[in-house]
Amino acid sequence: MRFSRPWCDGLLAPGLEGRCEKIHPPVKVLVRNLALLAVTAALAQPENRSTARSIDRPAPETNPFSVGERLLYHIEWNPPWYLFFLPAMEAGEAELRLAGETAYEGSKAWKIVFEARSSGALVKLAGVKIEDHFEFITDPHTLCTYAVSKKVREGKRKRDIDIVYYRASNRLHIRELDVAVSPAKVKRDEFIKEIPGCVRDLFSALYNARRNEEFNLGSRHRTLVGDNEKLKEIEVRVEKSEIVETPAGKYETRRLDTVALLGGLFKDGGQFKIWVTSDPRRLPVQFEAKVNLGKVSGKLKAFEP
Repeated sequence: MRFSRPWCDGLLAPGLEGRCEKIHPPVKVLVRNLALLAVTAALAQPENRSTARSIDRPAPETNPFSVGERLLYHIEWNPPWYLFFLPAMEAGEAELRLAGETAYEGSKAWKIVFEARSSGALVKLAGVKIEDHFEFITDPHTLCTYAVSKKVREGKRKRDIDIVYYRASNRLHIRELDVAVSPAKVKRDEFIKEIPGCVRDLFSALYNARRNEEFNLGSRHRTLVGDNEKLKEIEVRVEKSEIVETPAGKYETRRLDTVALLGGLFKDGGQFKIWVTSDPRRLPVQFEAKVNLGKVSGKLKAFEP
């Protein structure tokens, strides 16, 4: 099956018209999972156990970020070599916000919001539209996660997922609804045992790392990250200093490479790099991942401190 010739051939280099087969790049990976993955490189705990800080240590007096911070990324897909007749394509954008202060069971909490939206030629090529909205409620002192709410909207797949962490009993509760059907169908509703007392979602861990860690050249860091009921240990290696240019400006950065020690960083595998500014803000300004079907990259296009 082929696309209509005029639209498809418009993507190709001169002389290559007519070679465009219908291809389904993994848009979910390119837009949502890549953006989720971007922050894992900044989730660092020192590898040297003797110098490691407690995960429940109090917040420092000052933060390199403030409530209301907003980071917006442009995401692009580069096809693999065997699809050389396809150009690089816009895949969408991802937005991360430290949205505000709230309350959770009588305690002060922060609300973190992550959104991913597909756009551009890749949406037409793959035929999948993504509009995901995730909210994370976290302890502002330890940045341990209290609860997570996910509204997954990826083509025909529409799910509402709610997760609550019970630190005192080392459990979590996860409930997943398929809202693409009417009435909504319960896909999961269960408790998971043997969960560590403090679990950080990807984004709470990002803010924790920016607040507490330093990325010195040659250093290695490890962290345990929770996503739904899954826990993954990730090693981050600080490789080199580089100057990078993004739509938001030019930055002095440290390039971080990641290795998943327990399972892949995301389901389709791949290698991942992220560039964080070398100033005290430690802004993640650029990221790049090699996946099964090419390479995806993201650059900071706007931010509000």
